[in-house]
Amino acid sequence: MEIIETRTGFAIIFVLAIALFFLRKYIHNPFKQTLLKASQGDPQAQYEMGRLYYRGKHVQQDYVQAFNWFDTAAKNGHVRAMTALAGLYNAGHGCEQSPAKTFRWYQAAAEQGDFEARVNLAVCYVNGIGVEKNETKGFEVMKAAADDKSPIAQTLTADMYERGVGVEKNDKQALQYYFLASKQGEPMAKRKIKELQQAVMKRR
Repeated sequence: MEIIETRTGFAIIFVLAIALFFLRKYIHNPFKQTLLKASQGDPQAQYEMGRLYYRGKHVQQDYVQAFNWFDTAAKNGHVRAMTALAGLYNAGHGCEQSPAKTFRWYQAAAEQGDFEARVNLAVCYVNGIGVEKNETKGFEVMKAAADDKSPIAQTLTADMYERGVGVEKNDKQALQYYFLASKQGEPMAKRKIKELQQAVMKRR
């Protein structure tokens, strides 16, 4: 009798556990909670809605919806949304591709200190995306982000020194910035240090 009662007890606990799982699944719905906040004008929630739609997480992937939410959040002053919006304009995801708007939104986010936007703004100058091509300006923008300790900017600044893009070619400076990026764990920088050191040795 005790064995039967024990088994019955385990069965009840198991059923309750399943019920709790499904209850949490339907009550705690990240998409619905975020949508509610976003609809009430919360810029962070609007940005998160853009991310959910872009990644197809908790909802079917939809670039148009992602664009609309990023656009709303960006116009409400959300810096990361500005950067995301620039990326969509650059790729033409959920909107018509627009180099001019790509540049404008990267510039807006960069002015507020977003590292990703600063790096991409530099790329815009170097490649003439939405702005007149200006490699020197691109280098200046990239180096400024590098000096503010962005590892990817340090790596790309080193690459520009190595190739002489927007600045006079300088292997010593290139290695310096690769080392700075490497200290922050940037994998590309670690590989480039070895390659550049080997190239310098061959030229001697």
